[in-house]
Amino acid sequence: MGRSFFTFLLILAVSLFAVSWRDVVLYEIMIDRFNDGDPTNNDQGYGEYDPSDPAKYSGGDLKGIIDKLDYIRGLGVDGIWITPPVANQWWDPWVNYGGYHGYWARNFKEVDEHFGNIETYRKLSEEIHRKNMFLIQDIVVNHVGNYFRFKAGKFEINTGSVPTFAPTQFPFNMNDYNDPKQREMNVYHWTPDITNYNDIHQKLNYQLSGLDDLNTENPMVRSALKDSYGFWIKEVGVDGFRVDTAMYVPKDFWDDFFFGKDGIMTLKDDFIAFGEAWLTSPPMDDSAEKEI
Repeated sequence: MGRSFFTFLLILAVSLFAVSWRDVVLYEIMIDRFNDGDPTNNDQGYGEYDPSDPAKYSGGDLKGIIDKLDYIRGLGVDGIWITPPVANQWWDPWVNYGGYHGYWARNFKEVDEHFGNIETYRKLSEEIHRKNMFLIQDIVVNHVGNYFRFKAGKFEINTGSVPTFAPTQFPFNMNDYNDPKQREMNVYHWTPDITNYNDIHQKLNYQLSGLDDLNTENPMVRSALKDSYGFWIKEVGVDGFRVDTAMYVPKDFWDDFFFGKDGIMTLKDDFIAFGEAWLTSPPMDDSAEKEI
C-alpha cells in the first residue's frame, strides 16, 4: 500500500487545458478508517467487522465521507483521494487479515458492501463536484486478493477466504490452476511469491505478498481492466486515478491502459493519473529516481 515517506508519486499523464493539477491539493482518505455514515452496512455477518481489531473492518463508508465534505473543504483542500472502493476479499485466513483497505479486489466493477453501493458513490461524486472539488480513485491492476498460492510447488485454493474463494468478475474468476481450461486462459501468471525484488522477472510476474498476480500481458486481461476502470469514469465521474503498485507491472502496459484503444485518457478531458513507485536511493545515489 506504500504509505511511508519512501513512496514517490509519479505523474504518468496530465492534461492542463482547464485544470492546473500542479496547484491541486488532495486529502487522502482510507474509506474504512474515516467516518461511519451508515452503521447498517458495517457487519456483513462473516466475523469480518470489529472496530477493536485493526485487522478487520471498522465501519467507515462513502456516506461518512459525504457527511464530512464541508469539514474537508474547510481544510483548504481542493479534492479527495480515496482508497479503492471496489468489492474486496473481506478476510484472508492465510494471513489473518482483512481487506478493509481496498487493495484486495474481489470485483473491480462493484462497490464493497461495507462502503455502500453505486448510488452512494454517485452521490459522493455529485456532492464533491458541487463544491468545486475533485475526486481521485485509487486503483490496482497488478493483482487481486489472495485466493490461491503455490506452496512447496503445489497449487492451493484459499477455501477459507471470505466471502468467496475466487473473484466474482470474469475473467478474474478463472483462477483454478487445476482446471486445464482456466489454466490455459492465463488470466494469472501462476507464480509463487516474490523472494528477490532485484530479479525483474520475479518483480513483474510473481506474487507480491501472496496477492494473485494478474497477467497484464494478456490482451483479455488488459481489455477487462480498461473496461473495469473506465466504468468508474463513465458511471461515477471520477477525475483521476492513483495507481497502486505501478512498478510491478510492465511499462508497456501503461501505454495501452492509458493511451491505447479504449484507453483511460480517451474517456474524459483533464483526467489525471499518478502512480506509486515504492523505491528509495542510498545516500549520494539517484538510482531510485532514475527508475521512477
